[in-house]
Amino acid sequence: MAMNNILIIEDLAPVMQWLEQSVNLAYVDANITKALDLKSAMNEVKSQLFDLALVDIGLPDGCGLEVVDYLTQNKMPTMVVMTTIFDDDQHVFSALRKGARGYILKDQDKEHLAQMLIDIENGQLPISPAIANKLLNFFNPQQPKNNLTNREKEVLTLIAKGIKVPQVADLLEIKKSTCYGYVKDIYLKLDINSRAEATMEASKMGLIDRNI
Repeated sequence: MAMNNILIIEDLAPVMQWLEQSVNLAYVDANITKALDLKSAMNEVKSQLFDLALVDIGLPDGCGLEVVDYLTQNKMPTMVVMTTIFDDDQHVFSALRKGARGYILKDQDKEHLAQMLIDIENGQLPISPAIANKLLNFFNPQQPKNNLTNREKEVLTLIAKGIKVPQVADLLEIKKSTCYGYVKDIYLKLDINSRAEATMEASKMGLIDRNI
């Protein structure tokens, strides 16, 4: 995908300079159009086609996501990449749902950003590592470590206090084999291998006070 006509939407002069320098490093012969606010950005996308748009979210007169909406709804061929300080779920997923193909945080040098832009032509989407991790965690959520049953919490509390498993079984009036089964399940769920780790996890969950 050739990047000949590029739009940069950014209201802060130092950041605009950083973006422009990065684009110049990546695409020496590209034609760069700059927009300092939402109004001028909308005028630009309505008057000409862009191969790439680097879009800030927080603009003086509105939200850059309105530009993304317009480009998507009108089926424009523009590759939209957000360039922003916002790394929260609401902004990230809203931008991607609206049609953004990349999401870059303003936390790297211009050489790194330039390489991310160059890689677009190799089919790589420009996404900051922190955002990539957020997406991976969203689509591959880890099982919570404290999803213990009430009985398992009772067993964990007692063994964390130093009580041996047979005594725990007697206190809870359950079979010793059943109690050992609970301990095995607890260790598996919490990904631990020792009584010391069990004590640590019980303390984190508020079941015991390690200072006592």
